[in-house]
Amino acid sequence: MEINPGTTLLVVFALVCVLPLVIFGVIAFFVVRMSQQRLHALLSPDVGRLETQMADLRQRQPEASTERLLQQIIHQQAIRCGVIGAVTGLGGIYTLPIALPVDIVLSLRIQSALIDLIARQYHHDNSDRDLTIRNYLVMTGSSEITQASTSFLSRLLLRVVGKSFSKLIPIFGAVISFGVNYAIVQFMGRVALRWYATHDAQNNALTA
Repeated sequence: MEINPGTTLLVVFALVCVLPLVIFGVIAFFVVRMSQQRLHALLSPDVGRLETQMADLRQRQPEASTERLLQQIIHQQAIRCGVIGAVTGLGGIYTLPIALPVDIVLSLRIQSALIDLIARQYHHDNSDRDLTIRNYLVMTGSSEITQASTSFLSRLLLRVVGKSFSKLIPIFGAVISFGVNYAIVQFMGRVALRWYATHDAQNNALTA
């Protein structure tokens, strides 16, 4: 059976361009419709495991600062997220419709737990302001913390499209996806660490 090149190009276009936009549209719809608390409930896994890891690191490295220990946790979670990206990138364009949503959901939950851990280490609770910051960082991976909805959705679109392109080529896409996921978590974790550490220092200065 001869395959029509025009049909092949149409399928490729649908998978590469249309599918990420559809997924982005679904995510954007739920982000807009959800209240802050409902979004928090969706993205927040149990952070207890990370707190146990943090406690173990403190016991083994009693002289290390909180920032240094958190950097180790960030590295561990970046590798974990990278592995998810690699596994979901093995099939390339053929498994993209299933692999991309799985990668996005699992990655968001890992990153969400990481941000929660960092916030707790610097004595921040789950206030509405902290939830807004956490959700924005997790959903966009941005270095700028803002509540502007246009910026939020445009950054989210870029992230979804970027993840889809990283998975296009079978096998090789796994390597790229690992790097993309690892870099996102490293960058996001360091932004969150810097933000919470700075605000904790400012609060301590005001109460001193």
